[in-house]
Amino acid sequence: MSPDWLSTTPTTIESLELKLMRLILAQSSDLTPHFRQVNHTKATELTRTQSSSCMASILKNPQRAAEFIFSQPLLATEGLRLYLPIESPLHTKLQSRLKLWGGKVQLRDLLLTESGFVLGLDQERSYGAGLDVLLKEKVLRRSLYFKQSGAQIAQLWPMLQQGRVSAVLEYPFMLATTDASRLHSYEVAEAEPLQLGYFACNKSETGQAIINSLDQSIQALVGTQAYLDLHLTTVPTERQQAFIQNYNQLMLGKLN
Repeated sequence: MSPDWLSTTPTTIESLELKLMRLILAQSSDLTPHFRQVNHTKATELTRTQSSSCMASILKNPQRAAEFIFSQPLLATEGLRLYLPIESPLHTKLQSRLKLWGGKVQLRDLLLTESGFVLGLDQERSYGAGLDVLLKEKVLRRSLYFKQSGAQIAQLWPMLQQGRVSAVLEYPFMLATTDASRLHSYEVAEAEPLQLGYFACNKSETGQAIINSLDQSIQALVGTQAYLDLHLTTVPTERQQAFIQNYNQLMLGKLN
């Protein structure tokens, strides 16, 4: 991401979060943002120490809420899914166990019982409150491979395609950054069905002013059909009705 990213022509593989940021920042005419693409650790450090620094599309948890000022949610996405290469021999086993699991992969059970299964994870990323606790269990560590965050998004796709890990946890909207035809995914029982992403800014008067401006733009956009339609481009047709119901409840409900 270049410093003048907002003024450049969007690429066809731009992710949902970047498309939404373009709309929001175009609406925020009082802001003159500059961009740096860094890993999560560096982004957190900058936002913690510099009054005008912010992060985008961040999950909100109690620790982060104590450190930063959060906007209204800018993004809603289907929950994390377990992605495997389409040619993986594990599909046969997973399909046979789905009935026992109630139609969703029980990740803890899979990690404990499938010999040789390795789940690729981003070391500095939050996967949501429930999964974060699960993935810290010592008994599961032998089945987890943690990769250091990079400045680029979706760093784990290449590792999956090269066979270095058996599967990865990722949001469906991130499929825009890889060849989706080479992957098959499963719902995960321990994942939230819908996850919200926020802007998070430095706890300062400057940070609060930035959040106030962003919130005004989000409020003007989030109820529009165009904003919803961007979200729906990442949701398969058969899941769109359920997504819309959750979107209206969680995104519009936050504004009331």
